[in-house]
Formats: sequence, structure tokens, C-alpha cells
Amino acid sequence: MSKKVLITGASGMVGHYLVEKCMDRGYQVIATDLRYNEVFDKHHDDTFEFVKADLRNFNECKEVVKGVDIVFHVAGVKGSPRRAMERPNEFFTPLLQFNTNMMEAARLEEVEWYVYTSSNGVYAPSDRMREDDVWKTSPSDNDKFAGWAKRIGELQSECYKVHYGSDNISIVRPANIYGKGDNFGEGSMVIPSIIKRVCDGESPLVCWGDGTPTRDFIHASDVADGILLCYDKKVTEPINLGSGNGFTIKELVETVVDIYGKTLLVEWDSTKPNGDPIRLMDTTRANKYGFSPTINLRDGIKEVMNYYNEKL
Repeated sequence: MSKKVLITGASGMVGHYLVEKCMDRGYQVIATDLRYNEVFDKHHDDTFEFVKADLRNFNECKEVVKGVDIVFHVAGVKGSPRRAMERPNEFFTPLLQFNTNMMEAARLEEVEWYVYTSSNGVYAPSDRMREDDVWKTSPSDNDKFAGWAKRIGELQSECYKVHYGSDNISIVRPANIYGKGDNFGEGSMVIPSIIKRVCDGESPLVCWGDGTPTRDFIHASDVADGILLCYDKKVTEPINLGSGNGFTIKELVETVVDIYGKTLLVEWDSTKPNGDPIRLMDTTRANKYGFSPTINLRDGIKEVMNYYNEKL
């Protein structure tokens, strides 16, 4: 029999890729979110169902998980580090509610497997973020509230293992995710923010800091592949999903401007904060399980720029 899977946050960047990949596998898919994604319009048979659900409500979580074999919990709150610092409760409380409610509902329904999407925000600043180092440190002050909320979800899975002896939860920690369907509005992350400003012809393009902070970026489609890999191989240890390669913010801006193909004046405002100097994932464990991203940063950015110009 085909597996029945629930994908939370299905309308988001990673979620809609997961829907497509699960449909390609012949799974019966229940997609849930607070908003509908137009990419679902092509699914009209009895193997796909969209259910609007508010995961802050435990009763709605219990209802949507009934009869499900696998849960891919991708729902989250996306926004810039600045927004996370200035308006932290838009991240902290909803994340606690989403994560706690869904994992407990899945436990009560006795789902076969659960994949929990954590974040690189659980890590302290480090030249190389390694999975087993998380609980030796605390999240960066720049990621304090969202980082701790994600950590609590990871701790919940450990709690179940101790209390019930269950060992059916995978934890993935993606790097900085980008892709089609990203948020290009207020409080957006660095890649969509730069793409919007460049494609809108903003000149001079004034960027915060000095451009030296280094980040690890991964395309949403690759994250979806990593999530499915964790289910396929029944990975029960936390796993980083990243490229393992660092790009400075300056390199990122230069790449976007180069693809844009027109001359733009770029200025760096060093009076503004840089954020953590480096956030780079160690991908040794992911590579051991056979994970390797397929979309390089330049190609991925070009795809997102085309999406922005065509859709928005």
C-alpha cells in the first residue's frame, strides 16, 4: 500500500518541493498550511488533499494527523535576523506551539516515522557547526529566541526516546534556505532581500556591515531531498543539511549583481551590524548517509531571480 504522508508548512519553499517529490513516489499526500499554494492546482485526484490547519491549535494537529504513516514537519516562521531580534515573539511562541503540538499529536497517533526540521540557529557561532556540539553551547544572541525554540523541539524527541523507548524521529538542521516562493517582503532573508533590491534597480545598493560574514546556503529542493533521505535511511541522529561551503555576503551581492547584468553602485554601511562572522555547516555526517546538494548557489540564485521577475 502507498504511504500516507502529512507535510506541514506545505505551501512554503521546502514544503511544496516535498509535496512534488512525495507525489512522484506515489505517496498519498496531505498538505497542510494556513495558505494555499497555486502549485497544488495540478493535483486533483484522490492521492492529494490540502487541509488548512493552524498548528498552534492542538486539536487541529490531532485531527490532521489521523491515519498518517509519515509526518514531514517543515512548518516554521521565516524572517531576517533583524526581525528575529526586534520582534522575537513572532518566532518563539509559534515555533514552540507548532513543534510541540505536532510531535505529540504524531506520537498519540503512533505514526511510523517523523522528520523534524530544526535549524542552523540552534548552533553557537563557530567556524564549523558540528551536530554533536549543539548541547555544549548556547545559540547565538542573534538567533537566541528562534534557536532555543528549535532546540526544545529536538529535546522533545529525546524526551520521547527516554520515556517511551521510541526511536522513529529524524532531526534535520538546514543551513540558510533559499528558493522559489521565498518571502521578498518586509523582514525577508538575505538572498531574497538582495534579489528584490537588485531586480528593482535600487542604486546605490546600500548593504549593512562590511560584507565579510560567511554563510552556508542551500536550495529548498536539496533540503527536501535530505528530508526524504533521512526517512529512507531511518536516520535517528541529528544531521546538517548544507553545502559545506561558505560564501561571504559580499560574494553573494556580487553574484546577484553579475547575473542582473547591469551596472549598480554598491555601498557598504560599516556602521550597521554584521551579525555573526561565520556560520558554516559541517556536512561530514550528511555525506556519510549519501547526501550531496545538486544545485549550486549561482544556478539557484539565477532561478530565484527569474521567479521574482516573472511572478512578482
